[in-house]
Amino acid sequence: MKHLFTSACAFFLLISAGTLNAQRYVTEVFSDAEITITNNVTYAENISIENTILAALSGINPPPAPDTVGIMMDIYAPGASDTETARPLIIYLPTGNFLPPVVNGAPTGSRKDSAAVNIAKQLAKRGYVCAVADYRKGWVPVSPSQIVRTGTILNAAYRGMQDSKAAVRYFRADNAGANTYAIDPNKVALLGEGTGGYVAMAHAFLDQPGKIGRLPGLGDDKFLRTQAPDSSVIDTNRVGNFDGTNNIPLNLLDFATTGDFLKVTGNVANNPGFSSDVQLVINLGGALGDTSWLDAGQIPMLGIHAVRDPNAPYQIGDVIVPTTGDLVIPFASGAGFNLTKANEYGNNASFANKIYPDAITAAIEARYNQEIPFAPSTINTGSGKGLLPFILTEAAVRPFNHGSPWQFWNSNQPTAAATVPGTNPPVTAHQASAASNPFMAAGNTEGRNAALAYIDTIQQFINPRIVCALGLAECDLYETIGFNDVVNTNQFVAYPNPSKNIINIQVKAGVASLNSVRLFDMTGREVMNIQGINAPSVQLNRGNLSSGIYIASVQTSKGTSQVRLVFE
Repeated sequence: MKHLFTSACAFFLLISAGTLNAQRYVTEVFSDAEITITNNVTYAENISIENTILAALSGINPPPAPDTVGIMMDIYAPGASDTETARPLIIYLPTGNFLPPVVNGAPTGSRKDSAAVNIAKQLAKRGYVCAVADYRKGWVPVSPSQIVRTGTILNAAYRGMQDSKAAVRYFRADNAGANTYAIDPNKVALLGEGTGGYVAMAHAFLDQPGKIGRLPGLGDDKFLRTQAPDSSVIDTNRVGNFDGTNNIPLNLLDFATTGDFLKVTGNVANNPGFSSDVQLVINLGGALGDTSWLDAGQIPMLGIHAVRDPNAPYQIGDVIVPTTGDLVIPFASGAGFNLTKANEYGNNASFANKIYPDAITAAIEARYNQEIPFAPSTINTGSGKGLLPFILTEAAVRPFNHGSPWQFWNSNQPTAAATVPGTNPPVTAHQASAASNPFMAAGNTEGRNAALAYIDTIQQFINPRIVCALGLAECDLYETIGFNDVVNTNQFVAYPNPSKNIINIQVKAGVASLNSVRLFDMTGREVMNIQGINAPSVQLNRGNLSSGIYIASVQTSKGTSQVRLVFE
């Protein structure tokens, strides 16, 4: 599949010289030598319980107390040769299971991860400023109590959300002063990978205090303490408001007397006078804490997700601890569900009504609405503009399904060769992660090559949609579905048109074959998608479609054109 996406897209880019080639933000316009990397930038400081939890998990008694720490990021940007003074900003939140590498059972989990570094470099070479930002970690995955597991991971996600908002405010504060990074403060996107996907989605959609309160019908154990059913496990009076912009002095008295990590009190406000808002969110794995967080009128989203992800639900399901298999969050929702809702709400209208005449879009959207086996049942691939589902080979044992094909590492690096704590017999982080990553299991070279192919597919998919979601001028490269953009074609004829029931699409002389037909209504919603035709003609059967005007995007062996069709 990865070879189909990448080679087809590369072919499209080659034949589209003068249209998409050398277009900033869509393709790479800077070389590796022309980008700069600024490492270890401290963007915020705040109260962290990470070292306390790690010490407690290691049996250190008493563990060190929670304390204030600096939170850092690495910034990738075009270098001195770039004359643009208002560049879109993408903040990348890496994966990690809210624990550091090795402790989390993997060699990955920091801003130095291979996938994060490569994606950030590619975005910088396209002209973006990309900041790969760490966020606070620390929760108790091995507790026998689900309340402790759920409560500590939800608080970790909440603190991560506060940190990602602090990162946004850091850049807006800098822009208002020295503008060191030459960003456009009105064009900011979040890209969250794995655990960072949970953080990014919370940043974008956990926008009301009531959304972390009682959720009728789902039980008291999701966001609430069962011993106090009217109180959220996230106590904003202790850990700060949604943006993390209120100062709360560090107070460890309750924690010291109870040992309850949820009773650590303190928050540091970072650049509180600036907005935390972003204009787009992209999740690369991970999920949304609850479907109730989605509303009409919210920012657009892009979702990249392995359909058989064993840890983060693709549709609606439970989030489990990868190393123990324990439940931590019930009823979370992944990209397969979220993108459907976002499009129903009209939140993706900025890019949903655009025509992307490339083979990669056709290949991806041909995988929509499929039922694929996922023991013990099946799972639907879903649909929705902005959804990129990866369908990887099903593993014989469900937990070993591949959920992040873009990840890679070197099996000899320290975090890969180290032994995962608590494993008996000892298992290295590389062995633990390679069990669900067949590319890395085959070898370092194989793992790297496969991951980079997937990353290339991701880049080719997201960037045309990013430019439209952020309102960049490059969005004009893509036609809008509508009357003014329907072209007369010399590739095919459509007849009868208008029609009551059936319209025939037939290629003209000199055109070898008809490849696909996509039919859109006048709101930009796709209502029909016929792929793999490979014949000179096809019939469009009206079926249950309403009377009205539709736009057909027809791909032939000579290219893609659009035509207006009418069902009476």
